[in-house]
Amino acid sequence: MNRQLAKAIVAAFRDGEIETIRGGFAHFDESDWTSTTEWLHTSGLALYFLARAKALGIEDVIPMKTVRGLEANYEENRARTADMFSEFVKINMEFQRAKLSYANLKGFSLAPSACADFACRYQHDLDFLVARRDAERCRQAVERSGYRLAAEFGDTLEFRSGPAEVLSMRDLYKAKTQRSLEVHLISEAEQNETVRSGNRLSRLQLQLWNDFEFPALSECDKLIAQALHLFKHFQTEWTRTAWMLEYATAIRSHRRDVSFWQDVVAAVANAPETRTGIGLATLITNRAFGAQPPDDFVSCTVDVLPRQVRLWANRYQADLVFVERPGSKLYLLLKDALLQDQPDWQVQKLRKLFPMRLPPQETRASQNDGIWLRAKLFDARIEEIFEADTPEGTQGQ
Repeated sequence: MNRQLAKAIVAAFRDGEIETIRGGFAHFDESDWTSTTEWLHTSGLALYFLARAKALGIEDVIPMKTVRGLEANYEENRARTADMFSEFVKINMEFQRAKLSYANLKGFSLAPSACADFACRYQHDLDFLVARRDAERCRQAVERSGYRLAAEFGDTLEFRSGPAEVLSMRDLYKAKTQRSLEVHLISEAEQNETVRSGNRLSRLQLQLWNDFEFPALSECDKLIAQALHLFKHFQTEWTRTAWMLEYATAIRSHRRDVSFWQDVVAAVANAPETRTGIGLATLITNRAFGAQPPDDFVSCTVDVLPRQVRLWANRYQADLVFVERPGSKLYLLLKDALLQDQPDWQVQKLRKLFPMRLPPQETRASQNDGIWLRAKLFDARIEEIFEADTPEGTQGQ
């Protein structure tokens, strides 16, 4: 990857003079773009950048081959997104027939504050927040829709439908034969919050998108969820840069809504344990994409970051924004700052640094099988990139 080109791409999303943004791409040739293509796609920024370049009128700074490739990817992703939206409508209608207490999480519910054109967004699955008392009826409703339970992690149930397939970069934006759906049950702790300040389902709103109405989190809860989702990924090997861009877009879309920010500040005050996560996500996102929230929000989140956490952000911000798969172990330093006094963490850290088990040995291939094996390993890596958001770690958007 050409790091300087990646920096110019991220800078193009910040406010600034068009000619200044254009000038940032002046010294890159086709080979620079080719070497940066994988990062552009795995970061989730590829189609967002195409739209941004066209809005600014700077497509001419991008090699024609790259532009045409991105345009073809956009058309593929538009068809894939329409297919996913049809599935989204079908599942919502099944949940409504079952009279479940639920809300849509992430994905299409991020419209329009965080994402105005979903053909620019890579979305892997559908996510739902469901009341714990409705867990069994929800499972039955999902299974009636053709899904099967594939995994269960804590409060999260993962369902899949259709045959599995190998995902390659060439087919990244095409509609998939296998669908994924995650149900996140309201935790016992959040269920108990109903008495004090209500849980997320008690604050849901009805949202309209593409002429379909569905239940979603309140705008306040959505913004907080975006920040905390980033924070969870900061504590793993890899974070998709597009999630930061979407958080920045949401901040900008609410910038002048005084009552909205009052609600967010009140929510942070009611859940002080979220301050560090929200503050770190906001600090790094603002530095990368220039989204500055109101001072009251900054003062109760960013300004109260622990010193060691802020030092980590100062040193490793660029490594987060421009990370390449499979990522790095730098997140262990953040967890050190967060959990340094906890003995259990010290044991976990040693296991992360010095695994006691080797990965499975690859089957040896003959010389004639070498090309096939390399192709299979590449496909497996791409599949890992876009299915990394499992409930075992942190859930994807």
